Amino acid sequence: MPAGKPSIKVAVADDQPIYRLGILKLLASEPDLTVVGEASNGQEALLVVERHGPDVLLLDLKMPVMDGIETLSELAKRKLGVRAIVMMANDERDRAIRAVRLGARGILFKDADPGLLAKSIRKVYAGEVWIDNPILSQALETLLTRPATLEEMRGQRETHLSSREMEVVRCVAMGLRNKEVADKLGVSEATVKNHLTSIYAKLGVSDRLELILHAIHNKLIHV
Repeated sequence: MPAGKPSIKVAVADDQPIYRLGILKLLASEPDLTVVGEASNGQEALLVVERHGPDVLLLDLKMPVMDGIETLSELAKRKLGVRAIVMMANDERDRAIRAVRLGARGILFKDADPGLLAKSIRKVYAGEVWIDNPILSQALETLLTRPATLEEMRGQRETHLSSREMEVVRCVAMGLRNKEVADKLGVSEATVKNHLTSIYAKLGVSDRLELILHAIHNKLIHV
């Protein structure tokens, strides 16, 4: 790790010791990542976050005592500020949208390429969202088969995006940050933020991850 560059502090919460150990070994090989705590359930995860202040929390959705969904809800209530990446099995994909609405900044399936783990942490730490195409397709399937959830995401609002707002949506879906969007469109970063505020209100979403899911389902963008 370059001198002077801060290490990204990571906490891991998973109830399966072998799987958790595997994650810890993968992270140990990354010079810019430092594991500051581990937990086997949601209650322990909250304690780890409060005591050690990790930048990113890898959070299993299916755990005893307090599961990932309950933990996300509690993290939001306590305003602890950690950025969570939820880890889930394929048969848990119907909970992905709920996790997003509770503040998850990334979604990673447990059968994903191990190389994506460190990449997802760096992306989320940098303020971006992490969701790769296989996950997007699974989330989209959930939206298509769960009308009630879709209506919740859409907020029962009509969509009237301007051409410039549509350009912003496409840039966000490409993974660009606000400054990169501003440079690409030739506007100020403040203007991009204003566009995003308007887009969120019109679509009934609250952050970039929900925006991407909504845009894909409603064919505002294509993957």
